[in-house]
Amino acid sequence: MADADTTGVTELERLFDHVDTDSARLQPYEIDGHLPRAAARVETIADVERVQSVATSQEFAVISIGGRTTLELGMPPRRYDLALDLSGLNQVVEYEPNDFTISVQAGMTLAALQRTLAANGQFLPLDHPRFEQATVGGICAVGRGGLRRNALGGPRDWLIGMRMVKADGTAIKGGGKVVKNVSGYDLPKLFAGSLGTLGVIAEVTFKLRPQPASDQVVALHTDSFTQALAAARAAAAAAPFLNGCVALSGQAAARAASQGADILNDRPALVLRASGLESAADEALASALAAARSAGLEGEESRSPAIVETWQAIADLELGTPAGHTRLRIGLPPGNLERARSLIAELVPEIGSWVAAGDSGLLLLETPSVDADTVRTLRNQLGPLQGRLTIESAPQELKRSADVWGPPGPGVRLMHRVKEQFDPQGILNPGRYVDGI
Repeated sequence: MADADTTGVTELERLFDHVDTDSARLQPYEIDGHLPRAAARVETIADVERVQSVATSQEFAVISIGGRTTLELGMPPRRYDLALDLSGLNQVVEYEPNDFTISVQAGMTLAALQRTLAANGQFLPLDHPRFEQATVGGICAVGRGGLRRNALGGPRDWLIGMRMVKADGTAIKGGGKVVKNVSGYDLPKLFAGSLGTLGVIAEVTFKLRPQPASDQVVALHTDSFTQALAAARAAAAAAPFLNGCVALSGQAAARAASQGADILNDRPALVLRASGLESAADEALASALAAARSAGLEGEESRSPAIVETWQAIADLELGTPAGHTRLRIGLPPGNLERARSLIAELVPEIGSWVAAGDSGLLLLETPSVDADTVRTLRNQLGPLQGRLTIESAPQELKRSADVWGPPGPGVRLMHRVKEQFDPQGILNPGRYVDGI
């Protein structure tokens, strides 16, 4: 393939000004120790179509890159010839404030989008770490909710339209630009969460919400993560309309404090967020705090006017794994959180930090030492608790021996058939998704 590879890169360099083959400048595109042969930075959807056409003709393995916040997610790539940098696709395509919809290119960051919407008193209800870097296309490709997913859902809940480019360079679209138009609505949902394995997400259309009249964040510190988690469960049960309900271990709280959460320190904490009409937000917080007190939390309440900065520092904990450590993400019914914590603590004696959403059942933990056998045991024992464990970030040897995604489940044959329909040559993000897709 050497001659074909050389020919393909030369063809890309002829078509585009922004093609780089210098190994030093390719370092930001590294994935699990793999560097691409070249990187192409595109600025239009037509550019994406041409790149994919060349990639198909040369059988180049292509990985779409946005803000590079979640490159650690997934298995190591089976092949990696070309990094398709979408950060230049960063414009608003169409914005209709009266319809509460917006269409933007996939390379726009979530922070830039929120700033655009704020001028009209609107926002996109997505919670994602490192929102100054994370692009909306990448967020949709990963396709999951964050620590406020119980209140906000995930990208699929707000997507109403999408433009994509298939592996062979063919542009397709699904959905519409108004909320009531549901023609082709399933196609954007199919691509959301596919980790770039079905096509390149080039443009997205979202439905929006008005900014809340009141938005409040409160923290209560305690002596242990176990106490914080029990209080989080009590608060979530007492106040189902909370906008966020998170328990933090001492190390997690200290890290968030160092990143701008001024209401936290180095002690375990319960953090509550409520928004909406002021009376409704006040009522939700009062109910949640009363339940947390009844669960044993006795410290003073800490409040901050820096709502976005405080919450973003907490959300960023999801991607704050030290080099060489392993980050595990577990989703399970919230009622099983405390049993899961106890089980995990027995099997993984050295845990650096815990983060748990008491209302949705999302549990994140970071550890300096865990092996494949322990991961398999965890998966087996979490099964009766309806828990699913994903290895979010880990050394390559653990990724390969344990499989980051775990058992693929009964729908895997259908997933392979869909992949074959959209990417018959298997050149998009090969090997990184579930069951080697």
